[in-house]
Formats: sequence, structure tokens, C-alpha cells
Amino acid sequence: MSDKTPAATAARDVRSNDGEDHTADAEGAGTRRTLRERGSGHRHLITGSSVLVLGAAVQGLGGMIFSLLVAQLDTKQAFGDATALYTSSLFVVYLAGLGLPVALARYSADRSRDSHTVFSWGVLATAAASVAASAAYLAIARPRAAEEVLWNWHPVGGFALFVALVIGSAWSLIVDVRAMTMRRWGLVLTRIVLVSVAKIALVHLGQSSHHRSLLLFLYLGGPVAVSGIVGVAFINRITGDRHRLGPKPATARAATRYAGVNYLSTLAYQAPYFALPVIVLLNVSNTVNSSFYVAWGIVSIAFYVPSAIGQALLAEGGKDGAKVRSQMRLALLLAVGLMAAGTVVTFLGREVVVMAYGEGYRDAAHLLPRMMLAGVPWALTSLYLSEARILHRHVATVAITVTLTLAIIGPALVLVPDRGIEGAADAWLGGNVVAAVVAVALTFMSRRRSNGPVVDAPSPS
Repeated sequence: MSDKTPAATAARDVRSNDGEDHTADAEGAGTRRTLRERGSGHRHLITGSSVLVLGAAVQGLGGMIFSLLVAQLDTKQAFGDATALYTSSLFVVYLAGLGLPVALARYSADRSRDSHTVFSWGVLATAAASVAASAAYLAIARPRAAEEVLWNWHPVGGFALFVALVIGSAWSLIVDVRAMTMRRWGLVLTRIVLVSVAKIALVHLGQSSHHRSLLLFLYLGGPVAVSGIVGVAFINRITGDRHRLGPKPATARAATRYAGVNYLSTLAYQAPYFALPVIVLLNVSNTVNSSFYVAWGIVSIAFYVPSAIGQALLAEGGKDGAKVRSQMRLALLLAVGLMAAGTVVTFLGREVVVMAYGEGYRDAAHLLPRMMLAGVPWALTSLYLSEARILHRHVATVAITVTLTLAIIGPALVLVPDRGIEGAADAWLGGNVVAAVVAVALTFMSRRRSNGPVVDAPSPS
């Protein structure tokens, strides 16, 4: 058996220095050092997860207050038009991601020159992808809200406004990742709080405008976009360098490949989150879509909790010496426990939605418990997917994400045109259950193979 543990190495050093056997003391010191390192890794994971969960709560509260105010101030039609357009912008942000939030967590994770170069190219690539994805989506999908809100205001200006919001929103994602890898969790939370406050503060402006739906769209997406643009401009103040495009980093090829693989993975596992609302808005009236948006807004913020914990796990698990297995156990306990509690609260308090928004939103209250229940299997899927990414299990990564996409989007394409938002809720719950079963099975199969017996090579005679 190889004698290469930190404790054993320390023991050999002590014996060689004074001739006496202090093995027990040295092994104890090595064990304490290992526990301290493990505790430090857990501390960063818990801190990051706690900040992101708190951020999700702030974001959810801000979105809920915004929706409540709009429900009191504006018609359901105006709110439906704005939310349909905002949903479209989120879908385009998802398309423009290029796998960069995941890749930057690994290849732009320190203060080195290479990390700054990788991040700068990521900023440019995100902007280019945002323009291309915006043009493609608006030309192919042709959402009614684009014609009624954007083109009705100004054909060229409407497109430019949409693209600017998409670019800024996409930048906000990679700025958050950069701050996370610097362990500047307070900056991430501050950005979320400021965005939520700005959104609420703006809602009263322009109530009598002929372009009220456009203004509501700007209030929904504008603060996020501005935070992303400002973040890109000032992020280097905490990283200690500047934006640079060269020289070519040694990790450029690996980072590009990693981003490509994870872009396909991200497209797949986030497809239900972004595509399902688009399927709904293309198949129901904007008035009905406003009810779905209320339910979906609550669900999506809740579902961000496991995703945030997974992002913190990815940022910490990607660092050298990270104890991935023990971090996974802690992350699962947090995510599954929080989602289960959220499901119970939603079931017991669904009538609060009707009391707050009005009788016209009763269908949102009816959907909410069913859609929240899907959060428990989603917690398993998202965290096991993070483990697969950290350990570069590409086959498992792709398999889990493809399953999630097919299990939700496939049924949704059949059920939503026939049953509307009820069909969307059924597809959401059923698909998440199927994906969790596959994720658990693949993870334990991969772990069993990695923990299997190692056959020693025959020694030369």
C-alpha cells in the first residue's frame, strides 16, 4: 500500500529529524490540517450558496412586488404583452450563453493574465451571440408581442432596444460568475438587490403612456441589463488587471472545448426553463400568458435555489483540492430540503395568490403547487449535473441534459396546444421526475466505476 498521505509524509519527516517516533503526533497534525482544509472548502460553499439563495429570495420578492403593483396599476393585456416580450428576451439570453458561465467558472477563476484574457473574449463572444440570436429568434418565432410592442414603437429602435437588453442581461451572468470565483459574494448580492429595487421604483413611471407595455418590458429587463454593462466595465477593479485580448492563453483550446461541450449541455438542461414559457406564449393569448407568468415567476425563482447551489458547487468544486463528494452531500441536503419546504408552503398558501393578484389570476394559483413539486426532483438533477461537470463526465452530462429536455419539451409540444397552461404544468412535473431518475442512476453508475478495484500492472521479472 502506498504511503503518500499528508499524515504519513509528515510522520517520516519527524522520524528522520530526531530519531524518535512521533508518528502519532504527526499523523494527528496531518489529520487536523486535512479537516481544516475540508472545513474551509465547506465554508466557502456554504457562504456562496447562502448568498445566492438569499439573492434568489430578494429577486423573487422584487419580482412579486413588481407583478403585484402592475396587477393593480395596469390591464392584464398590457402586463401580458410586456411579460411575453420579456420571456422572449430571456429565451434569447439563454441561446446566447455559449456555455461561457460554466467555462469561465473553471478557466477564468483567478487573477492571472490568462484569466483576464479568457474573460475578455467571453464578453465579446457573448455580445456577438446576443445580436445573432436576437435577429434569428425575432425573424423565426415572430412573437405577437414583438409586433404589438416593439415594431409599433419603432421598427429599428425596437430591435436595437431588444438587443441591448439581451446583451446586458447576458453579461450580467458572466459578471456574476467572475465575482463568484473571486469569492466576492457580496457584490453578487448587491447587484441583485439594486436590480430589484430599481425595477420596483420604475413601475409607477409612465402610467398614461401610449407605449405602456414597452415601458413595462423596459422596467422588467432594463435594470438587469444595466447591471451587466456596468459590471463588465468595472469588474476588473476587483480582479486587479484590465480587459485584454492577448497573448493567447495556454488554456484557450481547453476552455473553448469545455465551453462547447457545456453549451450543448446548458442548452439541453435549461431548454425547459426557457423554452416552456415560449411554447406557452406562442399557443395562448397574452392575457392567459400573464397568469402563467405569475406562476412561472414564483416557480423559476424557487428553482434558481438548486441552480445557485450548483453554481457555488461548481465554483468551489473546480478548485484544486476540493472534496467534491462531501460537498455534494451538503449541497443535496440544502437543495432538497429547501425545495421540499417550498412545495409545502406553496400548497398551503396558494390562495394568497388570488388574494394578492385578484380573481383573474386564480388559474395561476391552481398551477403553482404542481409546478413547485417538480423542484424536489429538479434539485437532484441540477446537483448531480454539477458533479458530472466538475469531474468532466461528459457522457453523463449530455445524457442527463438530453433526458431533461426531451422529457419536458416533448410532452409540452403535445399538451400545451391542446390543454394550454394545464398541459404545461403536467409536462413540467412529469419531465423533472423522469430526469431525476436518470441523473441518480447515471451518477451512481459513474461512482461505482470510479471506485472499482484497480488491477496492478505486472512487475517485470
